[in-house]
Amino acid sequence: MGVVAVDRGASMSEQRRDDALARYGFLGDPEGRLARGRRIARALAEFGRVDLPRARVLDIGCSAGLITEELARHARVVVGVDPDIDSIRAARARRHDGPRPAFLVAAGERLPMPDATFDAAVCNHVYEHARDPFALLREIHRVLRPGGACYCATGHTLQLVEPHHRLPLLSMLPRRLADAWMRATGKGRRYEERFLPPWRLRSLFAPFDEVRLVSPAMLRHPVHYEFPAIAAVPSWLKPLMQAAAVPIALCAPTWIWMLRRQP
Repeated sequence: MGVVAVDRGASMSEQRRDDALARYGFLGDPEGRLARGRRIARALAEFGRVDLPRARVLDIGCSAGLITEELARHARVVVGVDPDIDSIRAARARRHDGPRPAFLVAAGERLPMPDATFDAAVCNHVYEHARDPFALLREIHRVLRPGGACYCATGHTLQLVEPHHRLPLLSMLPRRLADAWMRATGKGRRYEERFLPPWRLRSLFAPFDEVRLVSPAMLRHPVHYEFPAIAAVPSWLKPLMQAAAVPIALCAPTWIWMLRRQP
């Protein structure tokens, strides 16, 4: 009986961990997460002017660590932080080939690192989970060295389909209606994510000296930045998409920014 009880407890613990990770889709598409890691590394090198083989990189909100592990293949030192202890345990426990990043339990609004520690930071769909997104961006600026860059992927309130729960119009609704929509669809009791309207995103980046929306430039090279759906469009459509990269990027649910601290 004792063995059965121990096994059951371990199984329940693993189930809780998997449920926590599955909420954000980190278990369902590992290859997609690794491709996103390569995309981020290329963007940091090409738009952020980060010398990755010599760089120290901080991945904020790393969750299960798949993107962090891919970044570790490109940078000298990589540290992933997340406030969810189950996510960090899963990241530390998973076996993989290649350099090992370090993983720490920490909130992005209170990073346990000295000033000017990192050459680059990654803030990939994180601000909407933060208690204080403005404090999050101030902390990122603080731990970046002068000349450092941050890859920041953001959603906003006007997304047609909410990216975490895959529900249409969810991020546009008043909070009570959003909570009711979550319950009605069996997605949860409350809608926890808090996006900003698109016109407020620039104020989020106020600590940074250089703010550049790089989505259009990345969409013009969908193979290089591993956007498979865009790369697969018919050849006759590609010139049109090249010319219309800016409006297409602005209509996309995710906007990708490169933020730099003044050298």
